[in-house]
Amino acid sequence: MTTSTTPTNSELGASILNSLGLNKFDVTTMSKTLATASVAAQRANLDSENTKYTTEKNGYDTLQQALQGFSSQISALTDFSNFQQKSVVSSDSSVVDATVTGAPANSTYQIEVQNLATAQTLATQTAFSSANTAIGQGTLSLTVGGSTTNITIDSTNDTLTGIRDAVNSAGLGVTASVINVGTGYKLVFASSQTGASNQITIGVSGDTDGNNTDASGLSQLVNANMNETVPAQDATFVLNGLTITNASNNIAGVIDGVTLNLKGADLGQTKTLQISSDTSKLDQNISDFVDLYNSLDNILGTLGSYDAPPTDANGDPVQGDQTGALKGDPALRDIKNQIRQAMIDSIPGLSGSIQSMADIGITSNLDGTLSLDKAKLSDALATSPDAVGKLFAASANATDNLVTYKGSTTDTVEGTYNLTVNVAAAQASITGGSTGGGNITIDNTNNTLQVSVDGTSSSTLTLAAGTYTPNDLATAIATAINNDGAVKSGGSSVSVQYDSATQAFTINTDKYGSTSTLSLDSGTLLTSGVTGLAVTSQVTGQDVQGSLEQNGTFYTFLGKGQDVTINSILAGSPKGLEFTVDGSQTGARGTLTFNRGYADKLTKLFADMTDSSTGLIGTRLSNIQEKLDNIKEQQTKVDDRYNQILTRYQTQFGALQALLNQLDNTKQSLSNSLASLLSSGSKK
Repeated sequence: MTTSTTPTNSELGASILNSLGLNKFDVTTMSKTLATASVAAQRANLDSENTKYTTEKNGYDTLQQALQGFSSQISALTDFSNFQQKSVVSSDSSVVDATVTGAPANSTYQIEVQNLATAQTLATQTAFSSANTAIGQGTLSLTVGGSTTNITIDSTNDTLTGIRDAVNSAGLGVTASVINVGTGYKLVFASSQTGASNQITIGVSGDTDGNNTDASGLSQLVNANMNETVPAQDATFVLNGLTITNASNNIAGVIDGVTLNLKGADLGQTKTLQISSDTSKLDQNISDFVDLYNSLDNILGTLGSYDAPPTDANGDPVQGDQTGALKGDPALRDIKNQIRQAMIDSIPGLSGSIQSMADIGITSNLDGTLSLDKAKLSDALATSPDAVGKLFAASANATDNLVTYKGSTTDTVEGTYNLTVNVAAAQASITGGSTGGGNITIDNTNNTLQVSVDGTSSSTLTLAAGTYTPNDLATAIATAINNDGAVKSGGSSVSVQYDSATQAFTINTDKYGSTSTLSLDSGTLLTSGVTGLAVTSQVTGQDVQGSLEQNGTFYTFLGKGQDVTINSILAGSPKGLEFTVDGSQTGARGTLTFNRGYADKLTKLFADMTDSSTGLIGTRLSNIQEKLDNIKEQQTKVDDRYNQILTRYQTQFGALQALLNQLDNTKQSLSNSLASLLSSGSKK
């Protein structure tokens, strides 16, 4: 072990006298020695204080890093949605599989895929000698999904490639191509969407050969003169005994929270879809929680230990070891007590077989650490993952099943709040007048429509001619709007319903809130009166508005659509609480109870402790740093005083040295003179 000593005053005095007696005087060494001795006591005190507070700061730094690291590593357990994860397993994924998109119930489904949805493909009967062969001129009318577009074919685009490019440029949901089949070139039209409702209807008018239906000229492209190489077909499948058809092979809405992916037909063969809770990661996350908690408990014990710190081979303390860095510190005891109290406190509102950590296999040992029964945990996760989630994560229970918890922050105050909805969220909606009932005939006098959805204007839409039931016409209008390129690229869509009681059509945007808008801009469908719909200026959706109340204090909110985030700055508020409010009911909507599970409690506790402005550890570190900064200032002042003393001694001892040198020279001169005199006398 390395040691150092400072000379005593008597030792310094003896050294000076010896130097004088020998006529040798080291000014530099003597000045430094005396100056060092003058500030030695102050330096020793400051060094001691610096060591003390540096050790304490390192201890609190270690503690803060441990708490923040713990919070970071258990973050998955603070999110309740992680306990609601589901998985779908198919018995034959080559025929059907599924994707979880929401929160489906655990269940088993039997499914038979009878046929897949296909997109229609039409090809010319004739194989032309060249891709640049001219077919004919006139007006080509294409209808897809109830929407019709007319394309002028003239001398600039009457070849196979010209018609191909004209169709592709029109953005109809039809892809045209010219294919070399070996015996010549064929013009092929393929619908971009599957399903019977998306079949392609091709008509011709103004054919220059005078006949709009024969197999020559432009009319050779009408349906009757084309070969259907792939039919427009809906998917058909049987789910738990129910036969279902759908225009797509990717089907949402049949099973809540699940999208079915039909991949192949297997007539007469039943496959199984098993929906279950996905707890594979949770098991490990909770096991890690126990290990991390025990590691944190060990760090707390080490910091407060009275044991001698370990030393290296030289007997010096091991670099970076924090044993006893905070021993006897009352703040450390307070922190340990708060952590253990957080783990002891019960979570209010829990019911059923899982209400405590012990119910899932986590128990406390006498030394304060935790033990885990992995088998018991696995059983709990398999049977009640939501209940396990409430033990760990922040969660909220609503008495109204149309109110759904979404999230919270460390600022959110636990408690039960009364929910009142003053204004329910709504879509932008337009309802027409009565149609008078009965089927509706659409022809070229009432078949056009232009709308704007969420600020995006559609092209002029043309409905296919025909006689529709009101419900079929509602579907055709919705399909035409939703298939419009501009509306679709804007991420918007609408739904159209027909109310048989009022005999009226209603168009709704699919989005809720003030950012959703709808207007019916123009078109003969609106001016003819056949649908009861008319030109209507922009209408806007409505954001949910209301309040949460607790003990007479109201926390008002203005949501975004159906989504609510509490932003109140009032003390004790549920600030940061996020939830959605579905449904049109206003007034009292029951209660919303927010609680924190153990992982979330500790995360909040540690965030509060380490807050640099108000936290126990954060403020303690700030105070210690202030003391270290003050010590550094004092050390600088001592260094300045040392330099002043050193300069004074160097000046004084420099003068003394000069005097000694002068005396020595005088002595030498006298000695020489005396020797000379003695030498002269002896010669006489």
